[in-house]
Amino acid sequence: MIGVSQGPASHRGEPQEPFDYESIPAGYYDEAFQRGRGVQSKWHHLKFARVARELEGYRRVLDVGCGPGTLAGNFASGHDWVGTDLSPRQIAYAEQRYGSTGARFYRATPAAVPAPEGPFDAVTMIELIEHLPPDVVDETIAEALERLRPGGKFVVTTPNYRSAWPALEAAVNRLGDVSYSFQHVNGFAPGRLVALLERHGLVAPKAERFLCLAPFAAAVGWQAADRVARLERGIERRFGMLLLGSGRKRD
Repeated sequence: MIGVSQGPASHRGEPQEPFDYESIPAGYYDEAFQRGRGVQSKWHHLKFARVARELEGYRRVLDVGCGPGTLAGNFASGHDWVGTDLSPRQIAYAEQRYGSTGARFYRATPAAVPAPEGPFDAVTMIELIEHLPPDVVDETIAEALERLRPGGKFVVTTPNYRSAWPALEAAVNRLGDVSYSFQHVNGFAPGRLVALLERHGLVAPKAERFLCLAPFAAAVGWQAADRVARLERGIERRFGMLLLGSGRKRD
């Protein structure tokens, strides 16, 4: 997601200049989601729908690195959402676009979210940790878990660098509107993501692969992509280009 400008080390071991996330237009990814057509939009729809299924039964949710507020604004049913991000432009967009849903948005780290908002039943970090160097990932997760109630659920997504993702990322860097060459500084495979969750003391940590061919079927049609998503569930467990990590905070 959007909102943290630290990032001096590449997952390829090459030094990188920090990426200026304020250079991304406010609401860029939300507008892609709202488009409702094409591969990029379908990618976000399927991704957020998968996360939403993980949150069923968890009422109070903290979305760390919420960017323009897409998750909170479109999957609010049954939940009380708080989003936090460090980008003032993205938070202003989220408030303007989705404030009427009842979601609250703060330009803050997890630790700085007002105390009355917590504790939370679940915490999400959607495509955030790949933007952060390892020490900042650990700091951000530790802060977020402090706001999570005992027994609460932690959910994180990130690209799967042990899949076709690197080839897709290279194509997007070359042809897309936004390049990830400086944004993604910390790459994860399933084993490394599980180890991260274990290190933070989460119970029953796991990393599931998801999103494979279905988004690309949206080039044919929106419903075609939904049909492919249903058919490929077995395949995506082996070849999915995103990882969904989850675990529970100790009681």
